[in-house]
Amino acid sequence: MQLTSLLLRTARLALLSVLLLTTFQKAHAQGAAGAATCSNASLSGSYGFLHLSTDSTGTPASAAVSQITFDATTGTFTGESTTSHGGVIATEPLSGTYTVASNCVGTGTPAAGVPFSIVVTSNGFLALHLLAEGFAVKQGSATCSNAGVKGRFGFEATGVDVAGAPATGAVAFIGELKFSVNTSGDGVISGHIASSEDGTFLTFPQEPVTGSYAVGADCRGRATITPKGQSEMHFHFLVVDGGNEMLAIETDAGTVVSGTLQR
Repeated sequence: MQLTSLLLRTARLALLSVLLLTTFQKAHAQGAAGAATCSNASLSGSYGFLHLSTDSTGTPASAAVSQITFDATTGTFTGESTTSHGGVIATEPLSGTYTVASNCVGTGTPAAGVPFSIVVTSNGFLALHLLAEGFAVKQGSATCSNAGVKGRFGFEATGVDVAGAPATGAVAFIGELKFSVNTSGDGVISGHIASSEDGTFLTFPQEPVTGSYAVGADCRGRATITPKGQSEMHFHFLVVDGGNEMLAIETDAGTVVSGTLQR
């Protein structure tokens, strides 16, 4: 388990390093083009926010997908978060205040919470808290309906299964999923995934999947995916980037698993 924790910590640090490098490169390019200046108005409207926390060993302790709306005129934010706290799933409201400086860094302060650091990017923001980090993508002008997200998406998710799940240990998934709509207007999922579950690796041909999905006008959705011969997996997701991406969290008890889908 120590090796698993080390690998998970390394993966999280690598992801954060890539995100920070990308942010630096974008900021450098903006500076070369004309030194864009940020303010609270640089964060306005609705965003999907995927964030994770670890314990002191680097093992995922919680995962969350939040929908946050920023009001630049008042410097406040409101929203809702679906979170796994050590495998216990809950949906919770959130609110707070925020400030963004001219150099595109800032601070968010949740109501009755501890402040977190923000870096504004070209299409969202990065956030860092004690033993926690995440990224947000602006929702944009997505058509949020079953038909609005039709198409093929690459899927990736990582995390751990803890007590209460069918098995325990580190898990990771990658796949290709097709979202379509049947004649009744219901969302249908098909495709293949590959997975690594506590050292057991299954390839794409071994895990064809079927499933269903439903998307509301508020860009929040739910999906069920069933790999062949395996138990159903349930997800809550948010449509972002004009429908080109989804941020997802598994909502089965005993899981701390989150990921993204990209068109």
